[in-house]
Amino acid sequence: MTGDLEGDYFVEIADQQGILSIDEDWLRRVVEQTLKEERVVIAEIVVALVNDARIHEVNREHLEHDYPTDVISFVYESSRVKEPASELRGDGLSLDGELVISTETAVREASIYGWEPEDELTLYVVHGLLHLCGYDDLSPEERQLMRTREQLILKNWNLLPHYKD
Repeated sequence: MTGDLEGDYFVEIADQQGILSIDEDWLRRVVEQTLKEERVVIAEIVVALVNDARIHEVNREHLEHDYPTDVISFVYESSRVKEPASELRGDGLSLDGELVISTETAVREASIYGWEPEDELTLYVVHGLLHLCGYDDLSPEERQLMRTREQLILKNWNLLPHYKD
């Protein structure tokens, strides 16, 4: 666990793909910085990097969607352990969760939007973590709120995300 005034975080990277070479220390920093930005107090996060075939299986099995996707978030436990000092949905939370991310999708989408696969992967990590914090993107209003948070957090890496719609 790394600890500071912002929170205590344990991040496990489960690299189960051979598509994209991943700097695991960098990926941990992305997770930790995002959690800090959301003011999450304690977190245990697994980031599983997979190919399209595997995320398709996970999507079908858990969400009944028969197609591959970019990122799927699983909250195993979430509780508020500290009174929030802001309107951030992660503020004061203790989180235990997992992100399943398709690096194959990241490579494909990055080429469409003209940025690096690692940039697309960073977007997926931030997006997935925001879901773990309680953000959603089902309604236009919620989607806009979530995208605003993504954009603010992604500025840490000088990234401006591209969206399909």
